[in-house]
Amino acid sequence: MKIQRIEEITVCIGLSILILLVFTAATLRWFGIDMSWSVDFAQLTFSWVCFIGADLAMRRKRHMGVDLLANKFSLPIRNAIYLFNSVLIMFFLIFVIYYGTNLSIINFQRTFNTLPISYSFVTISAPVGCLLMLYTVMKRLIGYIGNIIKHDYQGIIQKNQGGGETI
Repeated sequence: MKIQRIEEITVCIGLSILILLVFTAATLRWFGIDMSWSVDFAQLTFSWVCFIGADLAMRRKRHMGVDLLANKFSLPIRNAIYLFNSVLIMFFLIFVIYYGTNLSIINFQRTFNTLPISYSFVTISAPVGCLLMLYTVMKRLIGYIGNIIKHDYQGIIQKNQGGGETI
């Protein structure tokens, strides 16, 4: 099974759990029944859904971007802009992976208020999600460098029709 399919299933299940949990907790609170653990579990689920969903959006090129200026340039210049932006994103992701892992290690002994599990399960979602995004960015970098080597930039036109680049 492809990584993207596993991510899709994980995000769908996580989002469904999150919606049901928050709705149930709000409904039961209206009747005076306390589900205080739901806030912590919703935070845990939300962090994983956000970071894995960010990689899904990046794989599908659905992140918000402003390509009004980039589209004015020729295809080789546009490829260079996308390559430069991908390198910047790569360095940022490496930064988050490094410091997010350190934060997870520091938070290992910290627990949730109502759940008997480590808070590092929340903080590790950032480096894991960024690691997935780094994989996506590296595949793109290889494509942009391949465009330069082959002097074939037609892939950029097709990719822009699918939703645009992250710039």
